[in-house]
Amino acid sequence: MTRDLSTNMARHARGVRLSLIVGFLLLACAAFAAVVVAVTSAGAERWAAHSLEVRRVQAVMFSALQDAETAQRGYLLTNDPAYLRPYEQARRNLPGLKRQMRDLVADNPAQRERLTVLEQAIDTKMTELDLTVAAARAGHADAAIDRLKSNAGKAIMDRVRVLSQAFETAEADLLARRQAVVATQRSLLIGVIVLAVVAAALLAFAMVRETRGHARELAERNRALETEIAQRERAEAQLRQAQKMEALGQLTGGVAHDFNNMLAIIVGNLDMLIRRLSGQEKLLSLAENALSGANRAAALTKGLLAFSRQQPLDPRPTDVNKCVADMSELLRRALGENIAVETVLAGGLWRAFVDTPQLESAILNLAVNARDAMAENARSRRLTIETSNAFLDKAYADAHDEVVAGQFVLVAITDTGSGMSPDVMERAFDPFFTTKRLGEGTGLGLSQVHGFLKQSRGHIKLYSELGVGTTVKLYLPRDTRGLTVDEPIAPRTIVANGETFTVLIAEDDPGVRTFAVSAARELGYKVIEADGAAVALERLGQHSEVDVLLTDVVMPGFNGRQLVDAALTLRPDLKIIYMTGYTRNAIVHNGTLDAGTRLLTKPFTLEQLHRELRDALSGE
Repeated sequence: MTRDLSTNMARHARGVRLSLIVGFLLLACAAFAAVVVAVTSAGAERWAAHSLEVRRVQAVMFSALQDAETAQRGYLLTNDPAYLRPYEQARRNLPGLKRQMRDLVADNPAQRERLTVLEQAIDTKMTELDLTVAAARAGHADAAIDRLKSNAGKAIMDRVRVLSQAFETAEADLLARRQAVVATQRSLLIGVIVLAVVAAALLAFAMVRETRGHARELAERNRALETEIAQRERAEAQLRQAQKMEALGQLTGGVAHDFNNMLAIIVGNLDMLIRRLSGQEKLLSLAENALSGANRAAALTKGLLAFSRQQPLDPRPTDVNKCVADMSELLRRALGENIAVETVLAGGLWRAFVDTPQLESAILNLAVNARDAMAENARSRRLTIETSNAFLDKAYADAHDEVVAGQFVLVAITDTGSGMSPDVMERAFDPFFTTKRLGEGTGLGLSQVHGFLKQSRGHIKLYSELGVGTTVKLYLPRDTRGLTVDEPIAPRTIVANGETFTVLIAEDDPGVRTFAVSAARELGYKVIEADGAAVALERLGQHSEVDVLLTDVVMPGFNGRQLVDAALTLRPDLKIIYMTGYTRNAIVHNGTLDAGTRLLTKPFTLEQLHRELRDALSGE
């Protein structure tokens, strides 16, 4: 016994030492990866600064050449030597700028080649300027002006402009590629750090657990009954931990599912109640207010689920006035009591063709930015949202990249904040650029709005003045497709027409099942109910007259999809309608509903149930 005990203790000590060594190595790996991340980030910053310097010098070169051309024309027209100062300054500065640029792109053969071509074009332009200036100085001003009117100099300048733009674009692309590589490396290294730290933590946890187990084994070696009890307790603790982790894994979907089940009960029963309160105006008003609140809660849940799936844009004909009006109360709550929110909605406003939730998100983003800008203005804090029809002509489109001339719906958001300087306005749409203090903003708000407008084939324009405020104008494309805007449909009297049909309803939630059964009977259908898949299959075998199976998707045991597969084996002609608030991929894959699937989304009203049952039975 003593020898075995000594052997176990020695083995345990060796295991502890080995665990400590492995844990130290893992933490060392994490520390090394952290250092590499820091070095990589510093390198990325140096490359960004290098690219910015290249683009700055290139811009100075081009500006100097433009100033020289302007000076030449002024001198030829006035014969005043004072106009030649920018020209003379360009002649002095351009050689140094070209040397500086060559040094900056010395490590990039492709950019060196582009720079060589650009320098040749610049030299050609300067030669043309020299000839005309020399001719004018020699008294041959008419010949110089004739040469100017030949547009030969303009053609050279246009070539310089094109080459400069190509050079700048190539430098920007190079920076983007370098930053992408650095971002990938950084992500990998951060992953290594996380894995190393997690592995070290798991190893420490395993080591502590082993030590405790070993101590317990040594202390209770001769007490078999107590050891058995302790092992049973540990097994139960492990089971509880596993169940807790499973519950956390299903939290997101489970909450949405349960919340929509509750909303299904509330919305459905309120809808049926409203239809029975005809003539009782006070009670009807209370019920309608409750239904409106429940519908807003349902819309919120659907919006949160859609946001979590990162859905692409879904543009539709949109009444922008209604969108802004519906958001007014939300904005007042979000911005606080100290900021006055005013809306000026134009009459006869065109419809826009945009993704309405994304438009609302853009307006909210801009409103939050305006709130932050007005934080230091204690006198007047006012946010104004205006709508109007707008037309951007060809001249405006030519002056602004990626703008197509045409008709737009304008949404202008104006604040009375601190305003922006010209330097800040130039970078306002740059990702991660922010003037807020550290931790107060990511710098992605305006860039996200800009990306949304760009993807929607719209346009965004900034106007700002320091100490006065800022106006952001969103130009939304006008809807020209002639489609109707989705409007809420007022409840209408439903004629019960299901007397000859039988519906089998499978729903595990008693409240939802009770409402669904009552609603189907209200419509005149014969109803058979089941509280789960097994009972539903049993009832289906007993009742051959069942025409439609209305089943929940998420149920304990067999889910709705498995129930349908088994039911169709018994009854291939059976009509199927799913109802759910959260699918858990049972019938939805990759964000797309399975082909041929009828889905009734919780919460639903009597009219929606009527429409689905009618369409299913008629084959529409």
